[in-house]
Amino acid sequence: MALTPEEVINKRFQPTKFKEGYNPEEVDDFLDEIVIELRRLNAENSSLKDQLKEAEAQAPFPAAESPASTAPVLSDVPEIASEPEVTPATSSDAAGLLALAQKVHDDYVIEGKRERERLIVEGREEANLLVSTARDESDQVLGELEQARVELEQSVDQLRSFESTYRSSLRTYITEQLSALEQTPHLEPLDTPSLLTGQQALDLESDQEK
Repeated sequence: MALTPEEVINKRFQPTKFKEGYNPEEVDDFLDEIVIELRRLNAENSSLKDQLKEAEAQAPFPAAESPASTAPVLSDVPEIASEPEVTPATSSDAAGLLALAQKVHDDYVIEGKRERERLIVEGREEANLLVSTARDESDQVLGELEQARVELEQSVDQLRSFESTYRSSLRTYITEQLSALEQTPHLEPLDTPSLLTGQQALDLESDQEK
């Protein structure tokens, strides 16, 4: 396939979906086409050079020959030599294609490196953020659990202290009451009302004397 500079300039690559840049397969295929075309141009260039050398070897210009005898030779030489005149332009086109292909390849490589570095940096930042967030949440949960444990231990200590104080106070109270009961003298019940008649008082005194 013959390539022209216009085809190279108008060549469009399909952008990828997940990152910026060109499709590597399309770039490689296009570079393969350029290589094939360059090889063809080089082969054609070499062939033209060989033809030119052969024509120069077969077409000497002796001074003794008449103009009529040299005319056919001169008419053939320009025709053969006219083809190599295209060689500079062809070499320039090939160099332009090669330079463009190299530029496309370099741009793609640079863009790929930038994208890779960007993804690596973003991945590291996201990983660091996740680790930091998880560590902060873990520290917060552990702090809350530790605070709850301290408060629970304080509550248990308060309950134990209250229980001990209550038991001691209750034991002391009961002991004091029992001691007071033991020290109280035995009293007989009195059936005498506070107000008695004269005869009833005398009878009561008589009964007590007996």
